[in-house]
Order: sequence, then C-alpha cells, then structure tokens
Amino acid sequence: MNINVVAIAKPEKDCYSEISEHFIKMSKRFAKVNAIDIFNSKVTKAQDSGKTSAQKVYEELFSPWRQRGFTIALDPSAKEMKSEDFSKLLSDKSEVTFFIGGAFGHSKEFLKQCDRVISLSQLTMSHKIAKLVLFEQIYRALTIQFNHPYHK
Repeated sequence: MNINVVAIAKPEKDCYSEISEHFIKMSKRFAKVNAIDIFNSKVTKAQDSGKTSAQKVYEELFSPWRQRGFTIALDPSAKEMKSEDFSKLLSDKSEVTFFIGGAFGHSKEFLKQCDRVISLSQLTMSHKIAKLVLFEQIYRALTIQFNHPYHK
C-alpha cells in the first residue's frame, strides 16, 4: 500500500517533522508512507492576493497527485471519525492520497472532486500539528488493520 500526504507547506526540519518522520518510519512495515510538502513563490503571491487566488494555486499544485488512488481531503468542517473507522477507510486500497490545503483551505469544487473529505478535529491546528496528527493516525490505522498492539 502507498499512502501519500500532500500538503501546501514549507518543508522544514523541526521537532514536528522529526516526530512525523518517526511515524512514517514505524509505518514502513505495513505501507509506504510519503510526505510531500509543496510551497513556492506562486503560493506566496496567491496568498497575498486572497482566498480564491490561493485556492486555485493549491489545486494547480495538487494536480499531479489528483489521480493517485483514493483521494482524501482534510477539511475542518467535515465529519470527524474514530480511529477504527479511519482504519476501515484505508483498508483494501492500494494507494491513498491525502490533501492538506494551504492557509485558505480547499475550495468547495476541490472537495467535491475528492473521494472523501474528513476532519481531524474541529479545532484549528497549524499545518505542522495537523500533519503530525495525520501521520500518527495513519500508523494507528495500519496497526489496527494488522492487529498490532500499538492501538490498545
């Protein structure tokens, strides 16, 4: 199984990325997990121009990843789920791609084009923390599928 986490974020090495890397490494025995951070001058300009411009740029940057298996967008207004349900969502799929939007989130059109839209929490989180939570939940979901004791 391939799991891609594509985020509009500046690649950084900090305590959050170290812990995320830990969960990516732990997941290797069950699946290949890829962290893809995308950020360039187009993002900066678009974010300065406002929500609509920024969301269009995010979608353009996500384009190469849109056809990569089952697609899941993260959106704070979507439905939250239990870890067991999240695990079921990932099961029986050869490839899953998660999308974490930029500062302005995803457009309604983009969300409609994804196979699923979920929320990690109704709380607002920085991208660094959202990615960390997602990587931990991916690892947890995989351990549930393979009856590993981590989840208990």
